[in-house]
Amino acid sequence: MNSHSIRLRALVLPLALALVFLLLLAQGSHAGDAAKPTEPYRVVAGDTLWDLADELTEPGEDVRSTVRRIQRLNGLDGGLISPGQVILLPAA
Repeated sequence: MNSHSIRLRALVLPLALALVFLLLLAQGSHAGDAAKPTEPYRVVAGDTLWDLADELTEPGEDVRSTVRRIQRLNGLDGGLISPGQVILLPAA
């Protein structure tokens, strides 16, 4: 092994380990949602994601964080929900 490949490995290994650590850390922040209690809810006409989140959000907390949590729990990209759809909501 020449000195160039040794230096390259000395750079690549720590970077690879840091990347793995960051990926695990990011995954863990979403995994916490799955560990918290949830309850299924059947969407009715007139429901909006914002209104449902608003009902679940404690006074003084940001409704947007509850909306994002519901989106993560249900794999929603946006805020559209449909009557008859069953979604998971954080347990009250």
